[in-house]
Amino acid sequence: MGLPRFMAGHFRKPHGWFGSLVFGRFMNRINRKITDETITLLEIKPQHQVLEIGFGGGVGLARVAQAVSRGKVSGIDFSPEMVSQAERRLRRQIAEGRMQVQFGDVSAIPFPDATFDRVLTINTIYFWPDALQGMEEIRRVLKDGGRGAVSIRSGEKMANYPVTKYDFRLFSSEDVASLMERVGLRDIRVDHRDRDKWYDQVVVIGTR
Repeated sequence: MGLPRFMAGHFRKPHGWFGSLVFGRFMNRINRKITDETITLLEIKPQHQVLEIGFGGGVGLARVAQAVSRGKVSGIDFSPEMVSQAERRLRRQIAEGRMQVQFGDVSAIPFPDATFDRVLTINTIYFWPDALQGMEEIRRVLKDGGRGAVSIRSGEKMANYPVTKYDFRLFSSEDVASLMERVGLRDIRVDHRDRDKWYDQVVVIGTR
């Protein structure tokens, strides 16, 4: 197995000792900037119920918890290693009842309808089995007036990386916005920050 294919497998689903000890920390570093931007754009309030889908190393959960003092932060990830890592890293917030993390998949989010004020997912849509179904699930668990954010690097930039030839489905901001429209989200906004040849940040937000 070549290195790009090996890395692609861990981007999709960190696993084993490498995924647990190395890759989660790596994802925290590379996602920190877009995570902060997504949280700012979502205008999260202290009383909100917030869900992160595919939390990886847990940097997003920790950041959201700083903004949510009276609400609760929930996270799902389909990598058991990432769930275990988040349980260790965020054990204080979990023990205080301010946060919960669990195994789960975007195709069948394990929460009732209209549970959350905000839903965010960062650099995960490339790996969803069915992007339309995943977006429908986000709409389902949002409260009326709630906002969902899907953050990516654009397909144009991602295509420059050899790793994306394996297990990745690339998206443009228009692709993500179209999916939101198809499931009935409204007031769709796109924030696109082009950094350089290799890197950009795209945050697409829709309201239920």
